[in-house]
Amino acid sequence: MHRRRLLPAIALAAALLALVAPAAPVAHAVARGGHPPPLDARTAALVAGEIAVVRADGDCLRLREAPGLSGGVLTCLAEGSTVTALAGAATLDGFAWREVATHALHGWVAERYIVAAPAASGVGASCGGATSSSTAAGISGGVPTGDGISLLVWGGGTAEGLRDAAVERGCEPRSVWATGADGALVGYIFGAPDSVNRAWLALFPGGRIPAPRALLLRCGSPGGGAVAASSTRTPLPAASASAPLRVGSGATPSVSAQAAIVVDEASGAVLFDKSGHLALAPASLTKIATAIVALEGAELGAAVASSVDARDMPGSSVMGLRPGDCFSVRDLLHGLLLPSGNDAALALGRYVAGSDEAFVTRLHTMLDRLGLDDTRFIDPHGLGGDGHASSAHDIAMLARYAMQLPDFAEMVTTRAWTADGSRTLTMRNVNSFLARYGGADGVKTGFTEEAGRTLAASATREGRRLHVVLLNAPERFTDAERLLDWAFANFDWP
Repeated sequence: MHRRRLLPAIALAAALLALVAPAAPVAHAVARGGHPPPLDARTAALVAGEIAVVRADGDCLRLREAPGLSGGVLTCLAEGSTVTALAGAATLDGFAWREVATHALHGWVAERYIVAAPAASGVGASCGGATSSSTAAGISGGVPTGDGISLLVWGGGTAEGLRDAAVERGCEPRSVWATGADGALVGYIFGAPDSVNRAWLALFPGGRIPAPRALLLRCGSPGGGAVAASSTRTPLPAASASAPLRVGSGATPSVSAQAAIVVDEASGAVLFDKSGHLALAPASLTKIATAIVALEGAELGAAVASSVDARDMPGSSVMGLRPGDCFSVRDLLHGLLLPSGNDAALALGRYVAGSDEAFVTRLHTMLDRLGLDDTRFIDPHGLGGDGHASSAHDIAMLARYAMQLPDFAEMVTTRAWTADGSRTLTMRNVNSFLARYGGADGVKTGFTEEAGRTLAASATREGRRLHVVLLNAPERFTDAERLLDWAFANFDWP
C-alpha cells in the first residue's frame, strides 16, 4: 500500500479502534427477517469477556460489521451458539447493539438476542484459579494478506504470539497498535528494540496483552525488504552483555551425553560444544517450546475445557486430566512443566491453535521466527517418532529465550503447585537437579526409550546464568554439574 493511501487507512482504523477500545471485534447481528421488535426485559448488560448464548427464537442471528440494520452481514449465528461479549455497545435502529467475538469472526449483534451463559451449563463458567471466561485464543477477525491494516481482537498473550498467529494467515507483520488510557494510539514495531517500543511496554507491562483486546495490525507485502524480513524472523534476544572470556586452564570435562552444549544467557555465547547441532530426539525438552507458544499465544487466566484423558496414556508422565475438566492456562502450564504432563501439552495445544496439527504448525512458526533450523517437531510433548528431533544448540537457545519470559522462569523453579479448577490437583516438580546443584533455577528433564535421558539445566551465580543441554546422556545430572562447575571456574565475565 502506498504511503498516501496508508495514512487515511490508519486514520480510519484508529477511529474505529477508539470506538471499541479497550476490547473490540468488528461485526453485528439481528435475528432474520422483519423490523426490530421493541426492546424488552431480555436485554441485560453483559460484562466484557463474558460468554453469551444466542437466543433468537429458533432463528439465526446476524453478525454485522457495525451496529445498526445497515451494517453488512458477516455471518448468521445459529440458535444456541456462543459468543464472547466485548466492550463495544451502541443504541441504533431501536436495538441495543453489542460487540461480540466468535472463534472465527468479531462484529455486532442485537443484544436482546443473546443471554449470559448459565454457569451450571459449564459454558463460560470460570474454574477455580481461572480469572476470565473462555476467551477464544488467538486472532478473532481477518488479517490482510498484503499491504493493509486490520482491526482485530486478540485473545491474550504477547505481541510475538500475535505475530506468529498473523504469519500463519499470510500476513507479514510490520506493527500493531492499541489505544492507551488517554485514547491515543500506542504502537509496537516488530523487530525493533525495546527502546523503540518503550511506550508499548509501559502500556502492557511485561509485554502481556490482556484479553479480549482490540488492536490494529499493519501487514506488509511478502518479501517487502528488510523491515518485513525482520518482522517474521527475529533470531533470539540480542546479546545484553559481552561474551565471557576463557581465563582458566581447567581441562574440559568429558561427558556421557551424545550431544552437549553450554551457553551463556546474557551474550548467547557458546562455551562448550559436543555435537551441538546434531539432530536427536529431545523427549520432554519439547515442552519448553510448547510452553513458549502457550505463554505468548494465550491469556494465562483463560479457562480451558479438557478433551484429554490421562487414563489413555498409560506409563506416561501426566498432570491427570479427565475429559470435561476445567483449568486455567496457568494451571495447565504448571502441569506441563512440573510433572511434565503429556496430557497438559495436548490440552494447551488444542486450546491455543484448535487442533494437534495446527499447534505443531504454530510450533514451527515460532521456531522459524527464532531462527532455530535444527528442530522439527511432530507433537507438543516429545513422545515423538520419526521426524521429531532437535539439537542441543536449539534447545539451549529455546531455554535461553524462555527464561527471559518472567512467567516461565517462575514456573520452572516452582517445587509444587495446586491447580484449583473443576477439581483440585497437586503437582510436584520432577526436575531433581533444582535441589541437587547450588544456584540451579531450571529448566526441564526428559526421557523416552528412543531419546534416552535428556536435560536442559540452568544455574545462576553472581547474577550470571548459564544453560547446559544434554541429549542422550546416561549420567545427565553428573554431566551437568561438571560442565557448570567448569564453566563458572574457567570463564570471566567482563
